[in-house]
Amino acid sequence: MIKLVNITNECFDSISFEIGEGSICKIITNSEHDKRILMDTVLALRKPLNGEVFLFNKNIYSLPERELLNIMKNIGMVWRNGGVISNLKIWENITLPVWYHKGIKPETIEDSVIEIFKQLGKDISELPEYMGKLSGTLPFHEKRLISIVRAMLMDPELMLYDSVLDGLNPDIAKKVTDITTQFHSKKIGRTSVYISSDEQSLRDIKADIVLMQYRRGLNYEDNKRV
Repeated sequence: MIKLVNITNECFDSISFEIGEGSICKIITNSEHDKRILMDTVLALRKPLNGEVFLFNKNIYSLPERELLNIMKNIGMVWRNGGVISNLKIWENITLPVWYHKGIKPETIEDSVIEIFKQLGKDISELPEYMGKLSGTLPFHEKRLISIVRAMLMDPELMLYDSVLDGLNPDIAKKVTDITTQFHSKKIGRTSVYISSDEQSLRDIKADIVLMQYRRGLNYEDNKRV
């Protein structure tokens, strides 16, 4: 699903690792900066100085743009800051990607949106008014929840969670942990990767693979569902 071979960039020296299909993985970096460089490398946003990156068995830095875009459609990205478009309403932020990429009309996914927000602890009676708000006015944790809903609606094969639990209160963090774990199991072969510079924030995520940064390296921790 994800494979890095001898990657060298401004933060890492010759790192190699593989995250197999169906796995849950935690990646702990030393800093937010190092995390961002690693994520950009995996998402074909920042070409490394050396090495190769494979997603779905494709070397992403050697692909034509159209083929790369098709691969990216199979990735659900939950950004730490939400990644919302500030001048769009919440409903538009949630539904436009699935409409644009999969042709699914917004009115057909209302029940799915309600169910996800319900699991995240949102008062359903407030949803109609909430959906009409501009996304740019929301606090960071609300934007992140929107990012979760938006990514899940795409039903991707690979989910990447960028510091998804950092700074959340314990109640919301538990709900996010529960819903992302359940979502992982709903599709055979789905791979989920949680990446953060705060190891403690991911303590309740039960992972098959843990990768820890040490200086300019990234090493496997000897674990099984820890």
